[in-house]
Amino acid sequence: MSAALMLSSCDDEKATQPTAAISVDNDVLEVNESMNLHFIGDAENVVVYTGDTDHNYELRSESNYGLVVNKGSMTYAYTSPGLYKVVCVATNHADEGQSILTDTCSIMVRVMDDITEIERISAAQVLYDEIFARAVNDVDWLLPLPRKIHYKTSNPSVAMKQKLKFYIPSLSTEVMVNKELYNVNAKYDLSSMLEITTRSHEGTTRDYRLHTLNYGEFKTFSVAGVEGSVQRTEYDYSYYEINMSLPRGTDLSNLVPTFTLYGDNEQPYIGDVAQESGVNVVDFSSPVTYRFVVTDKNYPEIKLESTCKVTLTVD
Repeated sequence: MSAALMLSSCDDEKATQPTAAISVDNDVLEVNESMNLHFIGDAENVVVYTGDTDHNYELRSESNYGLVVNKGSMTYAYTSPGLYKVVCVATNHADEGQSILTDTCSIMVRVMDDITEIERISAAQVLYDEIFARAVNDVDWLLPLPRKIHYKTSNPSVAMKQKLKFYIPSLSTEVMVNKELYNVNAKYDLSSMLEITTRSHEGTTRDYRLHTLNYGEFKTFSVAGVEGSVQRTEYDYSYYEINMSLPRGTDLSNLVPTFTLYGDNEQPYIGDVAQESGVNVVDFSSPVTYRFVVTDKNYPEIKLESTCKVTLTVD
């Protein structure tokens, strides 16, 4: 075959007609749920426009773009609810791109947002810290707050009015606090229980309760006429220490401490024995750990524990 004939043959090479065809495992999805898409047509190159922001086929002339399908499949998750037109563009090339044929097809995918679940709740800015609540059950959350925080050389008090932050895996879910729309900049009074309601994009609602308790601690503590003071750590708000030096000759094994507490919902224990001021005889010949249990008066199942280690020495 002559060189001229071969060149003519190459010039006549044409792309074959591709076939665009796709399927999805499920055309009704939740927000953030993976869509599994399969290309079941015939083409050398395949891109898919998922129909959401930046991937709208109708806006391809405005810098919207498709996603390349490799090895016949792809996964994608939508972050917003809606009805999306998914467009597949199948392309074959020949003659070094001089011959291009395309085919398109589309399917509709509905993305629902019925998320009402709260993943985390926090007091977003307690002085320099973010303090997270604990899920007690499917309804109740407990936010533990220290009365004071040790910071450098001072112990500033913690206010009961704090900003709240809700972690929810959907930007469309609405949050109500005590029947009013949640305000990210508002400071909420945590001295009382807060009623929290979430409403999904689909209209489903779910109710929660946020309880706030202060860690239990001694307001005052004295032994043998000597006053002690609480020493805090910077990183563990549930742990305190009291270190005291008593007069020479004091019998550390037979002492009756006196103390006051911040609230009548606080109860100190040594082991499992409840302690009363001026009543219980305590052996302080080695450090003694008090365990505090604070209870929500209206919801006795909501409890918060902390510990205080008391160490006495003799001059």
